[in-house]
Amino acid sequence: MLLNLRELQAFKAIAELGSLGKAAEALSLTQPALTRTLKRLERQLGVPLFERHPHGMALTSYGHALAPHAGLLLSGSDEALRAVNELLGLSRGTVRIGAVSSAVEHLLPPAIGRLLAARPQLQVQIVEALSDELLLALGKGEIDLALGFSAAEDEDVVLVSESGWQEGCHVVCGAGHPLLARPTVCLADLAGERWVLPPRRMGPREEWQQLFWDHGLPAPSVAVEARSINAIRALVAGSGFLSWMPRLLLSGSQPLPRSIEVLPVREVQAVRSFALYQRRRGLLPPAAAALRDELLKQVAALPASAPLRRPQRAARG
Repeated sequence: MLLNLRELQAFKAIAELGSLGKAAEALSLTQPALTRTLKRLERQLGVPLFERHPHGMALTSYGHALAPHAGLLLSGSDEALRAVNELLGLSRGTVRIGAVSSAVEHLLPPAIGRLLAARPQLQVQIVEALSDELLLALGKGEIDLALGFSAAEDEDVVLVSESGWQEGCHVVCGAGHPLLARPTVCLADLAGERWVLPPRRMGPREEWQQLFWDHGLPAPSVAVEARSINAIRALVAGSGFLSWMPRLLLSGSQPLPRSIEVLPVREVQAVRSFALYQRRRGLLPPAAAALRDELLKQVAALPASAPLRRPQRAARG
């Protein structure tokens, strides 16, 4: 049985948008034409893929089973066309790279600069997200490479390289936070503070939580969950929250804002390593392979550690 890519595109659009009308508009089709396309796919498979509801379309159990495979098939088709077109010179190659915030600011610019200097016809698309989200996107074929933090490989992604650079995380607070006036601060002192952190099951949040558990303490309650680094910075700087941030966002070419400071905490010595991943199956498009090679040079050039430059505190009267 051969699956038609147009029919899979129709199925994917309906599944993502939850509506025949919205999917038809997104695909530049009439609704009757889209309905006929879906019915052809359902006849070929011999099962219903959607249930109609007053507010739209919902996947059946068969639809849920097909959805991840449809996405991978469509992604693989796009990659095949990209690879052939790159080699034939018929179009500019496009690389989709996902990276955590600290890597976007510090590791990607030099690698991308060298790549485009050598191959100016290429286009690079950057997706910034948490490390866990990047690995999921990589497995689904939404990006070509993921530059995040070390994690276990799975059936969808494989480790390309891991750096020896140890990325430390720190507790941060607003410049006027009362805890900065204390001579020493320990984890137990942080129990009653307000925290803003990434969502549950994300690497930084899990690491922060484990830090407290390792010292026999319950993790404090989290008042605000946010995926945006800018939102976290704003809440820390202006609203008295504490947060947990990596070393590279506190130093280097983008130093910590004057309104935010590192809060020295006696037990905090967390470190993690950068890692580059690609999909386990399929061929890496030539443009993505070229960026991978530049990123490997960049990761290899990282020192084993880097000094943290804390901002100068203004004198307190």
